[in-house]
This record gives sequence, C-alpha cells and structure tokens, in this order.
Amino acid sequence: MSQIKAITISIGDELLSGKTIDSNNAFISQQLILIGIPVIKKLIIGDVREDIIAALDWGFQEADILTLTGGLGPTHDDITKSVLCEYFGVGLKIYPDLLEKLKERFARRGLKFSSINTSQAEYPENAELMDNPVGTAQGMHFKYKGKHLFVVPGVPGEMRFITTEQIIPKLTNMTSTLVELLDIHSIGMPESTLYELTKPILDEYTGAIVAYLPKRGMVSIRVSFSSMHKSENQAILDEIYTRIRELLPKHIYGRDHETLSSVIGDQLSDQGVKVATAESCTGGLIASLITDVSGSSEYFNTGYVTYANETKMSMLNVRENTLIKHGAVSEETVSEMLSGTLKRSGSEYAVAVSGVAGPTGGSDEKPVGTVYIGIADNSKQYIRRFQFGTNRIINKQMSANNALNLLRLFIEGQL
Repeated sequence: MSQIKAITISIGDELLSGKTIDSNNAFISQQLILIGIPVIKKLIIGDVREDIIAALDWGFQEADILTLTGGLGPTHDDITKSVLCEYFGVGLKIYPDLLEKLKERFARRGLKFSSINTSQAEYPENAELMDNPVGTAQGMHFKYKGKHLFVVPGVPGEMRFITTEQIIPKLTNMTSTLVELLDIHSIGMPESTLYELTKPILDEYTGAIVAYLPKRGMVSIRVSFSSMHKSENQAILDEIYTRIRELLPKHIYGRDHETLSSVIGDQLSDQGVKVATAESCTGGLIASLITDVSGSSEYFNTGYVTYANETKMSMLNVRENTLIKHGAVSEETVSEMLSGTLKRSGSEYAVAVSGVAGPTGGSDEKPVGTVYIGIADNSKQYIRRFQFGTNRIINKQMSANNALNLLRLFIEGQL
C-alpha cells in the first residue's frame, strides 16, 4: 500500500490579515502524523468562492486526504457549505433533529433563536455528518473519486474535538503505518548546545527521526519512529528519554504532554505540601501558570503581586532600608520577599521574583532584562540573577518559566 498523503486548508479572511493565528492546521498535522499520514502542504485562503474551489481542485490532485477548516458559521461571510454544494453538484439538506437540538441549546442559555441559526442544521446532501457536541456546526466527511475531504469548524476547541474523536478514528484503518512520538522538553539551554550534547545518544537509534523545536528559552526534542511494532518502539522511546534526562537533569523537565506546571504539581502533591508566590515584574504570571493545572488548589496556597515598593513592605515585610540601599531589583529584596511569603502564607515553599521587564527602567548596573528569582523553604533559600532581553512580554514569560524550573530543581534537591 502506497503512503497516504494529506493537505490541510484553512479558510478565513482573519487568518490572511494576521489578526488570527492559524493554529488549526498545526494541530491537524500533529494528529495526522501520529497515525502515519504526513501533511505534504498547507494552505490558507480567504472566504472567497473561487479560491475555495481552486483549493479543492488542487488538493484532490496532490493528496489523498484533505482537511478544510472554517467558514461554517451562520453569517453571510460563512460560505463553505454553499461552495461545497456547488462543487459536488448537490443541494442542502435540513436535519430536523439537529434543528431541535439547536433550539434547545439556545433556550438553555436564555438566548433568542434567530432564523439565521437554522443554517446550522443544513448541510450538503452528500455529506456524512460528524457529531460536534461542543459547538453548533457539525463536521462533514465527503468521499470523492476515491479520496476523502474532512470539513470542520474553525473554532479551535470544536476543531480539536472533531479531529481527535471523529477524523482520526476514521483514518486509522486507512494507513499501514503507526508513528510513535516522544517529545523531550528542556529549558535554559540553547538549541545548538542541546543538539551537540544529545546527538551522540540519538545517533545510536537507527530509524529515529529527530527534530529540535525551540520556543523562547525552551527547546523540545521530538523523536519519532515509523513501525507496526508499537510496544517495541515505546520501550525504545522510554529508554531514550531516561538516558537524556539522566544526562541533563537540570534542563530536562518532562516529556510529551507534561508541562513545568504539571510536573511541579505532581512533586508538590507527592510531598503533600503547598507553595506560594510573590511576584513583582511578572505580575501574577507564575501563579497563573501554576493554577493552569486542574487540581492545583491542593498545593497552591496563595499569590502576592507586590508590584510597588509599598506593597512589598506592607504585604511581605520587606524593609524600607533594604529597598533604599539595594533597590527593588536585588538579591536582598527577593530574599525578604521569600521570607515574608513563607511567614504570611504558611506554605512549605515560596517563589519570589523581581526584575526590570522593560523596555524602560534599566540602568548600567541593572539593565532591562535583569531579573532576580528566588526559591525557599523554611530551612534555606536559593536566589539567582538572570539577564534576559529587552522585550517586556518575553521577559515576563522567561522569568515565569525559569522560576518554575528553579522550583522543580529546588524540590528535587538539585540546588
């Protein structure tokens, strides 16, 4: 059997303008490669009849599987269904059961059901509908000249549900290749250095496909194998992760769907302890990342956003003399923020951050991007100075991620 190939197409004027980032194509590609179907090309087009038709013609010539995302809403600019009817030479069919469910959905939310919403129960006659319980637009599956077209809403949550629950199961039986993936997550090491250190290990595994995926101070190593022997490959991937984790324990923090926040959450839960945060330049971002994890109330106690010097003193008992002598961005201030956080919150661990986020406010001694991050328990403190760049948003993100990683290392006894 020859390898099945796919093309993903996203529809939306907002995608072309840059107002909305096209994350849908990326997600669909990730899901397809997991079942051995490579995406050979991607396309973004506007809500234009001629462009949609041309994209379908081109896609059916180039690939076996097409995915089409967007344009399924009830407003005048959502033309995907009407163009599909024209393309396949069919009419629209109304589904009374879907219409009734739509009306019930609106009633439950106390919303008026407008006649325009009736279109959400109308679909091309040759479409096999794919259930979408998280939205109002159903997915569609078309078979055309031995090839397949899957059409899904552009709303990311709805797209993800239909892709994982409907499309992937349908396609799994169409490919003879299984792909096993391992994502190894690192922080605080340049991509080039990570490559040099890990390449000798990865070169030992014949058939492994390796990619390095950098993102703002963090790099993921993606390792994949194509094979029918799922259990054998999984054992190899586990071995690879263990070896690289043991090589770089301060930088490798997790794998696959793990995040820094989820890893820390597991550590704190295992110990039955809590953490509290004190943030200045990050403005509560560390606390937000920690509480992104469901169940974080078990181990996250409280967070203090002490942006001004006055609140550092009033909330965390930072001494005025410390601020005058050393400044808010200093090891001494962060040390007192840690002590105040532990005392006031009653937590076993504390995280504190103070820095110059920028783009203004720096000095020769403490330029923009200077950040002090501290971790403490009731017996010791660890404080480190970082020097990031000049972009305010990136500095906040880098500070928060590095704070979480230091907390991980502190809990593990690596600091």
